[in-house]
Amino acid sequence: MRLKARTAMALTGYAFILPTFVFLIWFMYYPVYQALSGAFTYWDGFNPPAFIGLDNFRRMLSDDVLGQSTINALIWVAFAVLLAVLPSFLVAELIFHVRKSRWQYVYRTIFVLPIVIPMVVTILLWRFVYQGDGAINQLFALFGLEHWQQLWLGDPDIALYAIIFMGVPWINPFNLLIFYAGLQSIPKEVIEAAKLDGATGWRRVLRLDIPLSLPQFRLIVILTLIGSLQNIIPPLVMTGGGPGYSTYVPILHMYNVSTVNGEFGYGMAIALVIFVVILAFTIVNMRLVKSDA
Repeated sequence: MRLKARTAMALTGYAFILPTFVFLIWFMYYPVYQALSGAFTYWDGFNPPAFIGLDNFRRMLSDDVLGQSTINALIWVAFAVLLAVLPSFLVAELIFHVRKSRWQYVYRTIFVLPIVIPMVVTILLWRFVYQGDGAINQLFALFGLEHWQQLWLGDPDIALYAIIFMGVPWINPFNLLIFYAGLQSIPKEVIEAAKLDGATGWRRVLRLDIPLSLPQFRLIVILTLIGSLQNIIPPLVMTGGGPGYSTYVPILHMYNVSTVNGEFGYGMAIALVIFVVILAFTIVNMRLVKSDA
């Protein structure tokens, strides 16, 4: 009887979690399988897919738009890593050195509050700031610096950098909390010993805080690399990839190829390559975190 009761309880539990597994497989794993298999086909979204082997991947090698978007993505990743690491770490250091814990909590809350603002709202706000009659150009005009005024999103030479550098002062709340937690984990005995050795101020930051925060640096760098490669919303909302292809990135190219041109097979091939690159970064991230555990 006890065995039957346990079996019945187990079956009841599995019955409750079965819908979760069904939705997980249908909405997450099946699209991955469909993209994997569709990358080797020509499919317009209506007619049955036609197997074409590696033609989509060969086409990628001669796709000038994809090449330009890859260069843009590499530039974006390089600046994104710097903006994700330096400002957040410096602010985390400043907060950590506030003497009263109550004020540390207040400052942390102030910098974390913007996380509740939807990203699309922030992007739309910055698009207004970058307009020809937006806040930046009006500010230049106020100080008599009309020669500094630009079409920030209309000039191919600066449009990409305008998108990259939006969000002043570039304090990512998530990164800030990671760095702050890393600084808090430094043993007090180590800090006191460093003070006795004369490691104060910037000397302490360079010789103690940064070396002991390397796991946090590695984690944030890898997560920023992955996030930058998936970053489609800013260029899509602000410029649509223009002017020309100056703000195009691979994931935006994949989106336009699939939804605008109706070349779903080629779009899936691009998505597969992006997936492989992101998977590689994820594996590196897991190994680095595991080695620091």
